[in-house]
Amino acid sequence: MKRSHIRLASILSLAVFATVSLGAGSAIAANKKAVKPVTIQFWNYWDGGNGQALNVLIAEFNKKNKDVIVKPVTFPWGDLLPKLQTAIASGTTPAVAATDIAWMANMNQSGKLVDLGAALGGIKKATAGIYPSLLTYGTYKGKIQSLPASTNNLALFYNKDLFRKAGLNPNKPPKTWAEMRTDAMAISALGNGIQGMEIYVQPGEGLTWQFQPYLWQTGAGFLNKTNTAPTFNSAAGKTALQYLVDLINVDHAATAGQWGAFDKGQAGMRIDGSWMVGGYRDNAPFEFGTAMLPIPDGGVHATNMGGEQIMAFKGKPATQAAAVKFIKWFTSAPIQARWDVATNFMPISDTVANSNVLLKHIADEPALKAFINQQKYAYARPAIATYPAVSDAFSKALEPAFYGTVSVTDALANADAAVRKALSGK
Repeated sequence: MKRSHIRLASILSLAVFATVSLGAGSAIAANKKAVKPVTIQFWNYWDGGNGQALNVLIAEFNKKNKDVIVKPVTFPWGDLLPKLQTAIASGTTPAVAATDIAWMANMNQSGKLVDLGAALGGIKKATAGIYPSLLTYGTYKGKIQSLPASTNNLALFYNKDLFRKAGLNPNKPPKTWAEMRTDAMAISALGNGIQGMEIYVQPGEGLTWQFQPYLWQTGAGFLNKTNTAPTFNSAAGKTALQYLVDLINVDHAATAGQWGAFDKGQAGMRIDGSWMVGGYRDNAPFEFGTAMLPIPDGGVHATNMGGEQIMAFKGKPATQAAAVKFIKWFTSAPIQARWDVATNFMPISDTVANSNVLLKHIADEPALKAFINQQKYAYARPAIATYPAVSDAFSKALEPAFYGTVSVTDALANADAAVRKALSGK
């Protein structure tokens, strides 16, 4: 009798347990269905082919990760920093942003960035294999607040068709400043508005970015080691600026203020970034080549390091987690290799550089070799909060020299004074 009661009680207990379990299971399933993915905005300035490549990758991420929806928001390059500064001040920051490396000092000091080192399991794990020079921008007070999303540098593009027409060897681009000047003069002698060399002289970071390699090549530098004072107002700095000014105003091998002639086959040479390789391959109405930047006699190899850093802004835990998840995915070697193939950016690590995907791409795209070869000579722009103001002041002071309205000596003196003022924050 007792056994029967015990057995019946057991059966009833099991039935109750099963009912509760099934109910709990249904509730869990219902909750799972009810959970909505976290939608996050990703602010950036990548447009054109780069923007298209980004959208493809984001669509893939969204498809594979049902718990997160990433929405890219694209601004013009010059608008992104002010937009971010306004968002930081008003507390309306996006979850993720990718910005020019030159702006990272401003972002780091905002107090609004997520500690990616901690979020990704420690600094070693978060930065494993990434080139140390690229980590300088995101390192702040012992924390990693951003990771490299891309990197690039400047090299020389040249029009092989115009080289042939000018009697120059299309397979022998200039290696020195003297050779570049000679080649530019020969090409400009073709007439019909053809420029030997296209030089960017519009005020802003573009002018500074293009001119800094000349300063580094001569040994003039830009700022001192502590980033507290300019170093370019020197004999070496005058040599660098005079070289370009003479190409325009003495040799008449370039035209101040004009930009875009190279794209149309109306200029023999231009300094630009690796991202232009794909566009010229597909659209240029001429055969082009690339080469490492020519250097002055007694000078050294140098180019400008470009690129973007990606960061997450502090916010709700779920939003932060979604942002970190996306950043981890985007900066992973397999995705970075595909990103570089699509955009012709340079690899951020040896793992990316030696991936089969990228090695095949470089073999198929020989114009990238010049950029790969000189990446080790890339200089980093000063990682200071005042850099945007410094760059703007520097470029505005230099611009008149290219038009011949101010002497090289006066232009550099004016730039020196303007940069010192910008550095002081006044």
